[in-house]
Amino acid sequence: MIEFIKTGIIALCLMFFSGIAGFAQQPNMQDISNPEFSKMDKDNNGLISSTEMQAYQENKFNELDKDKSGAIDTEELEADKTRMYQPADKDMDGKVTREEANSQFKEYFQQMDKNKDGQVSLAEYTDYWKMINKF
Repeated sequence: MIEFIKTGIIALCLMFFSGIAGFAQQPNMQDISNPEFSKMDKDNNGLISSTEMQAYQENKFNELDKDKSGAIDTEELEADKTRMYQPADKDMDGKVTREEANSQFKEYFQQMDKNKDGQVSLAEYTDYWKMINKF
């Protein structure tokens, strides 16, 4: 019975993290982690606020939305080397709307902010990606 419960818990964890697995399956996430953190940390205080992450997301979304349709389509998603937007397509229609992107980045922020102080440190950011890369 205990083995059955353990197996169920492991399966549940895998299902939970499968939604963001596309984001984690980069060739070498550590090469991207620090530069991306620095891009988000606009005030260079070593912390990312939710406002900074939102601004980063908006800028990145606008860069990727080449046709200015208000959504990132399949071709535009392919250009995203960070793969941060792939899990955002919640309705699985092959494109990521601005609302889906905003929702995904709020989820990222909440998951990264382990101590719930409203800011993400470099350690929290790095730990998050290490944990994601395990799956």
